[in-house]
Amino acid sequence: MPEEEVLRSDLGPPVGVIFSRLGLDEATSEAAVAAYRRFYADTGMDRARVYPGVAELLDGLRARGVALATATMKLTPTAQAILERHGLADRFAVVNGTDGTHRTKAETLTHALERLGDPDRAGVLMVGDRHSDIAAAHEVGVGSVAVTWGYGSVAELAATGADHLLDDPAELLDLLG
Repeated sequence: MPEEEVLRSDLGPPVGVIFSRLGLDEATSEAAVAAYRRFYADTGMDRARVYPGVAELLDGLRARGVALATATMKLTPTAQAILERHGLADRFAVVNGTDGTHRTKAETLTHALERLGDPDRAGVLMVGDRHSDIAAAHEVGVGSVAVTWGYGSVAELAATGADHLLDDPAELLDLLG
């Protein structure tokens, strides 16, 4: 497996979990997490790019009255900074990530829903690019949309049991009619 593919397959969980899976002991992992967070804050965010069509998707969803929230495994302040850096923050009603009390994807998703005012879960869709996103949607009882324009492979996402599997951001607008 090419190096990039190995790295991409590990993205999704919190960085400390990734480092532990790579065999780092606790002290080394903590130091690596701190170094990673410094690097990401200083230069990593600037290297990230918004996927083509995502800004237009977010605008289209907002125009339809869809309340948007994040449920990311990044720390909430990091998620907010990323969205601000890329001009997307104003599109979200709630920016939510992990913290000291919401450590799993399902807990983070539940907290995002609480912050949205506990909408009827039958009308909620979790859109994600990794198996953990779809598993959280199933656990929390919301619809799930797996998207191939992120980090997960098509094979990984097809195996998740997602309600929908989409290849292009515009397809989500089509799906919602």
